[in-house]
Amino acid sequence: MNSAHGFALPEDLLCVSKEAEAGIPIDAITCAIDRADSVLTLLEDHFGSDKPLLSNHVLSSVIWDVRGTLGLIKTLAMHGDSSSSPMVQKGGAL
Repeated sequence: MNSAHGFALPEDLLCVSKEAEAGIPIDAITCAIDRADSVLTLLEDHFGSDKPLLSNHVLSSVIWDVRGTLGLIKTLAMHGDSSSSPMVQKGGAL
């Protein structure tokens, strides 16, 4: 294993493949949104039940997971934006 990269997190390696088609990867974005929603549902249920409370470490991991998923969604959205051709402007100032 090459340790020259020094990546600390899986998200450090995240990028959209150069072979990916242009446009908005809506299926991947929808999947990431559903994943974040599921994790937030876990958190929501935690506060609405009589079960023992989750530890601060677990709650912190839940928040970290949602932040990572939001970063994934941002990466996918930026790929869609940068790979889509801008619409031709009709009239007005350039």
